[in-house]
Amino acid sequence: MKHYTVDTDKKWDYENGFYLTCETGRIGKFLNHLEIYKKIIGLPGDVLEFGVYKGTSFVRLISFRDLLEHTDNRKLIGFDAFGKFPDELGLESDKTFVANFEGAGGYGISKEELEAHLQKKGSSNYELIEGDIHKTLPEFIKTNPDMKIALLHIDVDVYEPSKLILELLWDNIVPGGILMLDDYNTVEGETKAVDEFFQGQDIEILKMPYYHIPSYIVKG
Repeated sequence: MKHYTVDTDKKWDYENGFYLTCETGRIGKFLNHLEIYKKIIGLPGDVLEFGVYKGTSFVRLISFRDLLEHTDNRKLIGFDAFGKFPDELGLESDKTFVANFEGAGGYGISKEELEAHLQKKGSSNYELIEGDIHKTLPEFIKTNPDMKIALLHIDVDVYEPSKLILELLWDNIVPGGILMLDDYNTVEGETKAVDEFFQGQDIEILKMPYYHIPSYIVKG
């Protein structure tokens, strides 16, 4: 199975093809992301995304920053294996999900290819961190112990990394900042991690009106 590749000379064909063939919910998800991003305008902190996959939402968030704020306002940091899912999965449902997911959609984009596309688009003030999140996130925190997060996007699907991200980064989200959950109530692993982490806490999991994905929490 090969990494996802695109031909940059066909960008207009891709755009037209998307609107002609996509499910309406894909546009709904775009609008939900936009409305959620608007909530962090004026807040301090960076945007961290876990689970870059093909790069779609990462590019989307960079675009929102550059259009609604300024490139220098905040950094975007994407964590991913940039290829195949890591093999260490505890829940049987996660193993089944990953097998079906990669069978249908293939592996994630490589870091090198996503970098090439971002550079061609002229994007800046971002960082891509490649590897198993169980290893890369603790190392990142060691060098950024006082980081502030305005938007934390969890889209890793499965239980263990979702729980780790919440345990290590929830306290770094600034008041009024957003935790965005791509797979809550749609994939068992992430749902279990979120429910366990917030059990007994006074939090509200919200939805935007345009599509059922993502869910989000506004930190009090």
